[in-house]
Amino acid sequence: MNSSMNNKPLRVFLWVVPRTNSTVFTKCMSFVDNTEVWMEPFMACYMNETFYNPEWGVEIPQMVKLRAFMEEIKKKEEFLALKEKEIEKTMQYTNVWLQDKIRYPWLKQQLELHPKDKQFVFIKDQSSAINDHLEYLPDVPTRHTFLIRHPQEMYPSLKNMSVNNIDFAKLSWDEFHIGDDAPHFPMKELFQTHCKLWKYVKKNLDPEAIIIDGFDLTSKPDVVLPKYFQKLGIPYKDSYLHWESDPEIVYSSWKGSSEFVITASKTTATSRAVESTCFDPPKKPRGTSNPAWKMTEDLKECIAYSMPYYEEMYANRLT
Repeated sequence: MNSSMNNKPLRVFLWVVPRTNSTVFTKCMSFVDNTEVWMEPFMACYMNETFYNPEWGVEIPQMVKLRAFMEEIKKKEEFLALKEKEIEKTMQYTNVWLQDKIRYPWLKQQLELHPKDKQFVFIKDQSSAINDHLEYLPDVPTRHTFLIRHPQEMYPSLKNMSVNNIDFAKLSWDEFHIGDDAPHFPMKELFQTHCKLWKYVKKNLDPEAIIIDGFDLTSKPDVVLPKYFQKLGIPYKDSYLHWESDPEIVYSSWKGSSEFVITASKTTATSRAVESTCFDPPKKPRGTSNPAWKMTEDLKECIAYSMPYYEEMYANRLT
């Protein structure tokens, strides 16, 4: 078994760009024996430094507009009900912390702790959240995985999530510009950042870093997962291909901020994955998206910019 010295649990990072089937992958890993799961804790840190930092982006008109929109959302009864439930579950479970507590130095310390009776610590996170904060990676034995998905699939899905993520806060498809209207998150550069981190990790941290394509994962999980587990030294079971639906399993076991573990799991972005029981096979060929999602100029720009980085990583994926 590929475990660390003195029986200390091995940290396994799953670095992602959005809409790559990463949350369903994380749900699957929740049922792997002796595994602790973290849900985007570095992204929680990143959000506290940018989106939730009132001094960040004050000179960016789109950020001022976005914050004003969010202030209106916070007044809605539906939002208040979500936050009330979030606080209630945070008080109930010890695996979650309120969003404002999750900071880079604190998180590094947490990820260096050795949880009892665990052989693996699985951390799903966004490349964009750690790329400029590499000094906060834990100083313990780690393996690294990179999840990718064809930009022609990913970006329309990301735009759909951005405008429809919350029922009471929908946006206009044509008016929302995916590259400009969320300036705290580098939408256009997501694959560039992902590829940059992959190359850094291969050179400095894990020469055997693994790349998995989300289409491969969902179309043939019975092939991809055993190979993945073998490379990590995790004993594999066929039973890992199916799991329980109950989202309470997520709330009570995933570690991270209350906003990411509890409230986000009730949104369009992750609710299906949190309630999943298996990997659903793709409904369309690789590189194609829902024809109902209009291909706007902002999408075309992001896709074209991302393709060289995606193709380089795809050529090195686990097959």
